[in-house]
Amino acid sequence: AASFKSREDHRKQLELEEARKAGLAPAEVDEDGKEINPHIPQYMSSAPWYLNAERPSLKHQRKWKSDPNYTKSWYDRGAKIYQADRYRKGACENCGAMTHDKKSCMERPRKAGAKWTSMHIAPDEKIETFGLDYDGKRDRWNGYDASTYFCVIEQYEARDEARRKYLKEEQLKNLEEKNNKMDDKDSGSDDDDDDDYLKVDEAKVDESKQMDFAKVEKRVRTTGGGSTGTVRYFNIK
Repeated sequence: AASFKSREDHRKQLELEEARKAGLAPAEVDEDGKEINPHIPQYMSSAPWYLNAERPSLKHQRKWKSDPNYTKSWYDRGAKIYQADRYRKGACENCGAMTHDKKSCMERPRKAGAKWTSMHIAPDEKIETFGLDYDGKRDRWNGYDASTYFCVIEQYEARDEARRKYLKEEQLKNLEEKNNKMDDKDSGSDDDDDDDYLKVDEAKVDESKQMDFAKVEKRVRTTGGGSTGTVRYFNIK
């Protein structure tokens, strides 16, 4: 229980708390030597009476009961332990694995199960048990391997590269067709041939513009009179 304080001591305590909140006085220190934020409410910093705490502390707010059996490990997905060559008694009637029954089998139902054909026996799965707590059982990212996302990145990069190459070939093809038509009309003009040659070379050199699949100029209102911004639309089919 808190000791009795006189009116004068209570007033000094309130003034000290106000000075700590304003930064004029050093913050209070707990049992471990850590400073306590003066803006934390008293009902959080004051420990319950049954803990017999002599001074304010946040130790009672932390998790002080730790489960020794708790682990952050996860199941070894897809791991197999034994591959049988014939059906065994008590195994799954559908695939022939010993680690589950026919009702829990995840394979495609066979017309004639492994119990009768004794062929294509599935390997036994690796069975593991973990002492997960409440949060560990409901952690949707537990066991996620971030390295598997590189496959998705490579797929999108390959698609963008193929699209870039296709657009480049189409542009060169169109320019060549246009140049051929102009050559048929003005076959004796050397200047036109030089211009067509330069057009094809510009299309070959200027690869940075191939990133702009559909370039739209958008006017943005600003205090200085407006500025143009580029908006790109990717129509993925």
